[in-house]
Amino acid sequence: MIAQRPGDETLAEQQPPPFERIGIIGTGLIGGSIALAARHTWPGVRVIGTPSRGGPLPDGMLDRLESDIVAVARASDLVVLCVPVTIMPAMMAAIARAGTSAIVTDVGSTKRGVMAAAREAGLTTFVGGHPMAGGERPGAREARADLFVGRPWLLVEGTAPRDAGVRLETFARALGAVVDWMPADVHDRTVAYVSHLPQVLAAALMNTAEQAVATTGPGVAGNAFAEMTRLASSPAAMWRGICAENADYVAEALRTFLAQLPDGVGLADGAWLHDALERSAAARDRWRRLRNDTTPRA
Repeated sequence: MIAQRPGDETLAEQQPPPFERIGIIGTGLIGGSIALAARHTWPGVRVIGTPSRGGPLPDGMLDRLESDIVAVARASDLVVLCVPVTIMPAMMAAIARAGTSAIVTDVGSTKRGVMAAAREAGLTTFVGGHPMAGGERPGAREARADLFVGRPWLLVEGTAPRDAGVRLETFARALGAVVDWMPADVHDRTVAYVSHLPQVLAAALMNTAEQAVATTGPGVAGNAFAEMTRLASSPAAMWRGICAENADYVAEALRTFLAQLPDGVGLADGAWLHDALERSAAARDRWRRLRNDTTPRA
């Protein structure tokens, strides 16, 4: 299947949707973007969603607003949990009791706890999911239909039959995502390094500069500082839960990072900087080549 940017005609638009009725529980940035992307890709699908804590939803995002998650689950053949991982277990239990045959997935940034919660809830149609897309500003008003184009969408085998995973993969690819399957443990360790660690470092860097040069810094900080601290504006409540769920691997990532830092001698004689930049440039080039090899072309 060829994934293209919304606005282009795609093979997905010429084929039946893998799901006719999509339920979004937690209509924020990610949930709202899934709704918009699905409605764009398959104009005939029906999207039901729960209200947003951030206020009224944009016009045209949903076909129906429904506050009862059981009603959402019973009216859908795909349910997407777009809520903090800390409250997913209770929702999973409610959906399991509802007796729906819908495939259920999530968008949580950690997977070990989520997968265990699905099993404990007796949810037999669950596939773990994590679209690696978003932004520093939350809320449905920030949602957009092209949010997932070219972005990784990680899937974890759960309690659902294999064909359910195939349908979910087809769905994610049709929204433009690059799908990859991995075990929950591998997922959590990987995202600790490439997602959670950058979040922690951005906050620490911003707070360090504020403490030391709050008066003179703002007027001279350039694009590099702005880019490296962009994530410092992320919502604290969301990241508190994510890092708590993945504390062991985030701590490992922090220890590994700290071991890479120089001492005064290494900076003074230039040895550390020369070696670090040569290795980092080569590593970044390799990562970019690998990334370009897996990104769908329009």
